[in-house]
Amino acid sequence: MTTPAAHALNTPPWQRVETTMMSAARDIRVAYDHCFEPLGLNLSQASAIGYVHENGPMTQTQLAAALVLGKAATGTLVDHLEGRGLVRRVPNAQDRRVWLVENTDDGAEMAIRIVEVDRQLRARLRAGISSDERRNLADLLMRMSANAQEALAEAAQVETPVAASGEPAQ
Repeated sequence: MTTPAAHALNTPPWQRVETTMMSAARDIRVAYDHCFEPLGLNLSQASAIGYVHENGPMTQTQLAAALVLGKAATGTLVDHLEGRGLVRRVPNAQDRRVWLVENTDDGAEMAIRIVEVDRQLRARLRAGISSDERRNLADLLMRMSANAQEALAEAAQVETPVAASGEPAQ
């Protein structure tokens, strides 16, 4: 396991929090990938199996939204897991144009192992951090995320001028 990146103290003050958050997110991702490696999985693959295990069969579009992945990336992910015999595509009784992704028996067994790896790593990640501190951090991160989404929406409005008719300008 690699050591955490040093805090970017030489960056301007307005970048320190964001830089630290991105560095922590990267380190957490690497830790999860490392811990899932003995199972032959990465975090995205483990998340897909775990999410389907918890929520039952779903479309690739629903899985993509849940994992915050693109549809093409999710298709590749499902193809890989299907090739390993961990998930399968089954017909959707409500819409014959769409397939559902479900775990196989091997996938269900893998989900149990994934939950245990996740439990162990979460305990290590949370060591020395109280539940109040975690709750405060989660609240702050959700507010920063909402602020980032607002900034993106504002930028999109500036990039797409709207004509007097209310339609995007041509």
